[in-house]
Amino acid sequence: MSETPPKKRARRSRRSTARNRAELVAFRAAAAALSTLPRPAAHRTARALGRWILSAIPRRREILRRNLAAAFPDAGGAELDALARGSAESLGTAFAEFLEVAGLSGEEIRRRIAVEGESNLKSARSLGRGVFLLSAHLGGWELGAIRAGMLGEPIAPVVRPLDNPLLERELTRRRTRFGNRPIAKREAARDVLRALRRRETVAILIDQNVLPREAVFVPFFGRLAATTPALARFQLSTGAPVVPVFTWPQGDGRYRLIFEKPILAEEFPLDAGRDDAVRLATARYMEVTEAAIRKNPAAWLWAHDRWRTRPEEPVGSPP
Repeated sequence: MSETPPKKRARRSRRSTARNRAELVAFRAAAAALSTLPRPAAHRTARALGRWILSAIPRRREILRRNLAAAFPDAGGAELDALARGSAESLGTAFAEFLEVAGLSGEEIRRRIAVEGESNLKSARSLGRGVFLLSAHLGGWELGAIRAGMLGEPIAPVVRPLDNPLLERELTRRRTRFGNRPIAKREAARDVLRALRRRETVAILIDQNVLPREAVFVPFFGRLAATTPALARFQLSTGAPVVPVFTWPQGDGRYRLIFEKPILAEEFPLDAGRDDAVRLATARYMEVTEAAIRKNPAAWLWAHDRWRTRPEEPVGSPP
């Protein structure tokens, strides 16, 4: 999520209309093909697709293996292979099941995604300050956002728009089908604060790498990870509780959406300074996220280069 105010970034190379249309056609063809298959066959195909994507992109495969080896230094080669394969298959499955949601009724989605800990969400909402949902690219995170938006009121997930505007419209149609109102990450600050003033629920994923100028560095799987301070700043400014929530795969297209105990702004006093409070809060969010990932490591997106941004070395430090 971008900081407040967002900083301008270098423009990306202009994408051609032909490329955008070709990607949209491929996306729709994949969705149509999967929809014609029985569910078990569709899931097998999705898992195979995930494995194929990573095998076809050597850089992502290398990142995945490097991340797993660093996070689980005591694991043997066979265990790391299994985790890598599981992570690839989880990505393919999450994609396929998100596509499938477009054809499901609200009742079917409720049957597919069980909810636990809803009282934690209700208690956070009862404070009347709005609510942040803290999640990660774990299991069926897109499905979890849709299901969470069916609990009392829609939610506003902060999302990074795709470079392809045609695909972005396609995904937005699926994300908003049951009332959710996505907030574009690029200009999120104003819309997030407006939502909080209306006492709404905003969902944010902060488990991915950010640029040095946007980062605070906090521990994550034994290494310092560049993490956005935006959620901490929002929480400390508004007093809104942060409710961790994760969408756990159960197999056969079923999930458990589990809301954990709220993290309150009062846990991070400003006595020692705002910067320290922001760092402490961000470290807490990542501690909760790591604990969730460790419960089912294969369900997380290990192919993301989470530790790409490194802290600057102090002047005069040894090589």
